[in-house]
Amino acid sequence: MATSNPEFPQRLGDGTDQAAVLIARALAEPMPGPSEQQSWRKLRSRSVRAAPRWVMPAVACALASIAALFWFGHPAPAPTLSPDVWAPGAAMAPQAPLTEPSGQAKTEPPPVASERPKPLTSAPHESDAAPCGRQAKAGQYEAAAACYARAARGNSMDAELALYEKARLEAKALGKSSLALSTLDEHARRFPGGVLTTEVELTRIELLSQLGRRAEALSAIERGLRGALGRERGGDLQVLRAELLGAQGDCAAALDAVRLARQAGAHPARLEATEQRCQLPATDTP
Repeated sequence: MATSNPEFPQRLGDGTDQAAVLIARALAEPMPGPSEQQSWRKLRSRSVRAAPRWVMPAVACALASIAALFWFGHPAPAPTLSPDVWAPGAAMAPQAPLTEPSGQAKTEPPPVASERPKPLTSAPHESDAAPCGRQAKAGQYEAAAACYARAARGNSMDAELALYEKARLEAKALGKSSLALSTLDEHARRFPGGVLTTEVELTRIELLSQLGRRAEALSAIERGLRGALGRERGGDLQVLRAELLGAQGDCAAALDAVRLARQAGAHPARLEATEQRCQLPATDTP
């Protein structure tokens, strides 16, 4: 390869001293491949070449971004989940209770269990008329009648029953038919259409018959036969009607009442007295 003049600074090879002579001699020797002169020349040519105007601002911005990144620190690494979290049936870690500003643990009030209110039930109590019945069984009729009178106050069913028992006690045990009739009249006024209306009307007719008030009794029987009393107790009414008519001597009407009583299912023994009074065999059929 041909030699060429060195492109290093000339002062390095100038002079007469031993170093300068050696440098000049080394530079004059040919070297295979690229030489230092060529490298120096290329470096100078690149350094003197004009760079584009936009290169320097871009380089400056890039350097500023890198400096800011390292200045403010690297971003925090993304959180990683433990494999236990994704395990099936993994239990949640207990959380600490919330604390109030005072530092005490916040406690929630216990849940109130909703219970259905229990119905109010009153304790079983003895009826007010129960002592009256015990007195009547013991033969204390006057005390029992007074007891029924107290129990008959009010408009309840117990009061209605007590008033009727008072009338029955007065009529049968005490023999006070007139007082019993007055009690039944009171019953009809206080409890019209009550549960004992049928029994009260029938008992009243019997009392009128016992007191000899036949006309009133027969009128009451006729009214009863046309109403609910006749549908329920028609046989009993016909028996009473036959007795009243036979006592008055009206045997034709009495025997007709006997026939109707038999048809209504009255027992034959209840008709024997009327049939004997009217001189008819008890076995005869209408």
